[in-house]
Amino acid sequence: MSVQHLIELGDACRKSKDYLGAIPCYLHALEAEPDHGQALLGLAAAHRGNHDLAGAIEALRRYVACQPGNAMALSRLADACRKIGRADLALEHYRAALALDPRNRHALMGLGGLHHRAHRDQEALVHWELLLETLPDHVNILTKVGGIHRRQRDYEQAMRCFTRALALAPDNPYALIGMADSLRGMGRSAEAMPLWEKILKLDPGNQQVLSRAGDCSLRLGMLAQAHAYFTTCLGLGFHRAALLGLGRVHRDRGEPAAAVACYQRILARDPADARTILLRTDTLREWKGPKGALAFLEGQRTAHPGLG
Repeated sequence: MSVQHLIELGDACRKSKDYLGAIPCYLHALEAEPDHGQALLGLAAAHRGNHDLAGAIEALRRYVACQPGNAMALSRLADACRKIGRADLALEHYRAALALDPRNRHALMGLGGLHHRAHRDQEALVHWELLLETLPDHVNILTKVGGIHRRQRDYEQAMRCFTRALALAPDNPYALIGMADSLRGMGRSAEAMPLWEKILKLDPGNQQVLSRAGDCSLRLGMLAQAHAYFTTCLGLGFHRAALLGLGRVHRDRGEPAAAVACYQRILARDPADARTILLRTDTLREWKGPKGALAFLEGQRTAHPGLG
């Protein structure tokens, strides 16, 4: 059988997801022509389909050695290296791909992802924003770029990303949370509240969102609603932010004992939590006065050694 027929047979097997049947076809073709590019790419794809990343990497390395100017092959090689945890090699191959093709979508996406996972947000932003110039409707990248801007407190830019994402996918939870959180950062709680409510309809058991909805309600002076959100959140398990929020609700209601109980729950887990210690001390002073606060704290230290 000719090399071309072997490759065509391998392609047919691979397209029908018979990867184990495809691999010998490509290998036989490569016995006759070791540097045949189509056979090497087919072999790499078959190994990848068979979840054999080592085999895919070896085939792609052979191909790149023969065809060093192929940016797509370099980006596929980088993808495989990333999946086996070799970020160093992945970076090298993505950069090589971009040197050949600065707009290579796979390389821009992959390189941005590597930087993002390594908490190098600015580097991720450079690559992903370039990617969005050619793929402006990529919802996943829009939400990731918006998230970086939000963490950098560039809320206007973040909202532009989330607005575009929501126009394409109105129920996308990452875009909804990002938009609501950006509005929160800008002090626009009244606009954020309907978004938190929408998210909770889609995911009623999300502790982070329940806590944020409680915080938003608190900022709007809706103490009963804030209490309900924080209580529901805590019914799902320990949540520091919800306990702090519930403590604030109790203080605003003139219930210092209940507020102190919230702070005590946090300190039982982390006795050195400086913010919680300060809030507890302030609440005790308002409630019992300086001497009473000291007496309470001394009693706590005696009863629970090590508690803040």
